[in-house]
Amino acid sequence: MSLTVHKTSEKYKELKFPVVLNGKNYLLWKRTTTNVLGGRKLTKHIEVTFEELKAIDENLDKDTWKQDDLNVLSALHCSLEASILEGYSYCETSKELWDTLMNVFGNESNLTRVYEIKKALGSLFQDESDFNTHFGKYRSLVAELEMLRPFTTEAKTLKDRREQDLVFGLMMTLNSTYKDVIQHILRDDKVPTLEQVCSKIQREYGSQGLFGNKEENLPTANKVGTVKQGDKKLLVCDHCKKKGHLKDK
Repeated sequence: MSLTVHKTSEKYKELKFPVVLNGKNYLLWKRTTTNVLGGRKLTKHIEVTFEELKAIDENLDKDTWKQDDLNVLSALHCSLEASILEGYSYCETSKELWDTLMNVFGNESNLTRVYEIKKALGSLFQDESDFNTHFGKYRSLVAELEMLRPFTTEAKTLKDRREQDLVFGLMMTLNSTYKDVIQHILRDDKVPTLEQVCSKIQREYGSQGLFGNKEENLPTANKVGTVKQGDKKLLVCDHCKKKGHLKDK
């Protein structure tokens, strides 16, 4: 009996996951977490319920299962950022937590995440961090991109990816004015061609150069009238340097 207890406890000894879920790295977290659980033959706790397994194994003891499941659940909790843990700590079993996190963070389209990763890679800069820290961030992004875009030699897939990269490259150069149209494009199952994207942008934003932003074209005196009473303290007079009014007032 003591030997059995020892073997059981070994499964959970130092059960830790290498990646912490922060809400943006779900695929990487899922892959590494599944590998750790699989190495200890514990994936059943995130795949089936006790009732489902009991129907297959009549000798399954409920108390033992619950104790084992709480060990897995506790380890999963340690792999979540504090803000995420706070929001989903109500889950009572490992499977409930696993399914909830998948529904919340795993339903993001591949296109959106691929775009976000490419954008992050394009803006990644070492700055003051040491090389190993910088390389860790870089390799983490590349690893997730490789999961979303597995290696292939299939001609059509490669052609589609090349078209995606052209569109993503253009979108990453646009300013915040085009945020809505970018989000709309990424909601689709397939990225449109570069020509189609340009056409869409022309239709929706082509008139901006003609009409501009009405608020920006208002004379300074008129702008004062648009300032709310509570915001007058933000005004500074060029003449007396006092706050609450402008020079012409």
